[in-house]
Amino acid sequence: MKGFTHDQTPLPLPAVTSRSAIPAPAPRAIPAPIRWWRELAELIKFRLTLLVLLTTLVGYCIGSAHPIDGLGALHAVLGTALVAAAAAILNEVIERRQDAQMIRTQNRPIAAGRVDGSHAAAAAVACALAGVSYLALFANVLAGLVAAATLATYVCLYTPLKLISPWNTWVGAVSGALPPVIGYAGARNVLDGTALFLFAILFLWQMPHFFAIAWLYRNDYEKAGFRMLVVVDATGRKLTSQTVFFTALLFLASLWPMVAGTAALPYTIGAAILGLLFLWSAVRFHNKPNRTTARGLFFSSIAYLPLLLGLLVLFWR
Repeated sequence: MKGFTHDQTPLPLPAVTSRSAIPAPAPRAIPAPIRWWRELAELIKFRLTLLVLLTTLVGYCIGSAHPIDGLGALHAVLGTALVAAAAAILNEVIERRQDAQMIRTQNRPIAAGRVDGSHAAAAAVACALAGVSYLALFANVLAGLVAAATLATYVCLYTPLKLISPWNTWVGAVSGALPPVIGYAGARNVLDGTALFLFAILFLWQMPHFFAIAWLYRNDYEKAGFRMLVVVDATGRKLTSQTVFFTALLFLASLWPMVAGTAALPYTIGAAILGLLFLWSAVRFHNKPNRTTARGLFFSSIAYLPLLLGLLVLFWR
């Protein structure tokens, strides 16, 4: 067997280190401006606010004469944006303790302690006053009053009612259905049957949309003490039955322009197809309520609304 002679020394082997001993690369620092914008987007519930502004713009387009007054539409959207941001912030201020207990919301800026609640409330009140005043001055007083009613319903009724009664979903749907009415009032300065139609579409759509979310996060809601229908109804049959009921009503309401003669035939065909697909998702959820069917209903609701509103804008007479 060969061995090492005096003039033959072994070469040193590289040191073996464990993977855990290798220092992890330092996380890349996020620039301060990006962090600020992210916090702001979370604070004002950016995606929800964006949906509010979309429906406001649709309401303005339906209510305005052709061609659409671009500057007037901008005024309606900007004013509503300030009010919507105020509502979102005040909701997070009031619910900061509940938000901190839920996985879905525990990282919100106020709940996580990154933003002071009193400072956020002061900023929200300023936004609310600015938004209502802006609408009254640059759109009309009616639009400002509807925006004020939306804010009051959301903050003063819906938010505290979540801890008291499952009827909170109905009240929340009222505040969520008013933004297109703000836009319509801003364009037409009147509330009529068309404004009621827009309100009905948004109100009815929110019920299956909210019920799907509630099912997916029912453990979170129960932990936080929210009296949602999915919490008080142990079997879930009331919730799934109401889901089908409101989706069916939405299907019928969406066909009202056909009866009134206010939308062209392509709208009616598109609305019927969209409504039947949405109703199928609701029935599927009712027959087999679980996370898969609830998620399917949620994504169906997300697809349904912008498509229906797009058809309305394109084919409204």
